[in-house]
Formats: sequence, C-alpha cells, structure tokens
Amino acid sequence: MLERGEMGAERVREIVRNYLSERPRNTAEIAVWLNRHDDEAKGADVAALLESDSSIVRIGTVRRSGMTGSAPPLSEWATEKWVRHHERAKPDKK
Repeated sequence: MLERGEMGAERVREIVRNYLSERPRNTAEIAVWLNRHDDEAKGADVAALLESDSSIVRIGTVRRSGMTGSAPPLSEWATEKWVRHHERAKPDKK
C-alpha cells in the first residue's frame, strides 16, 4: 500500500517519472512495474497518482492486446519533457 502522506506519494511519483523518461507507458505497464520495484506502492491508484503530477501527461489511449468487446482502453502516459522533445514541428503557414 502507498506510504501515507505526501512524502511517500512524491517519492513514488519521482520513481514513475524516471521510468517514463525512457518512453511513454500505459497504466497497466506502470502498475506492474511499480509493484515489482516498490513494495510501498502495491495497491496504489496509479491513474490518480499520475493525474496528480503536473509533469506527467496523458498522451492517449491504447487497447489491451487480445481484448475484445467493451473493455475500456488504457491511458498512455509520458513526462512533459518527453512530449516536448518528441513534438512535431508545426508547419509554417504561407
């Protein structure tokens, strides 16, 4: 379970920011990775944790592989720094 208080949440956010600095990941990937690497984060509401960090942004959604029907898509997350670095240049209008 996530450590009580803002200090524990901030520590987990920092861990996730470092993980996302490599490339975007979906909510399920982040949750699995966190559960393997941080015992205190087990059972944490990953989406709420990500939404509460202003340096992490939701960049889209992805479908679960092999899932059919009305299963909701997973959110994909990245750091603002990653997004800025990978943004496409806007074409000049003539």
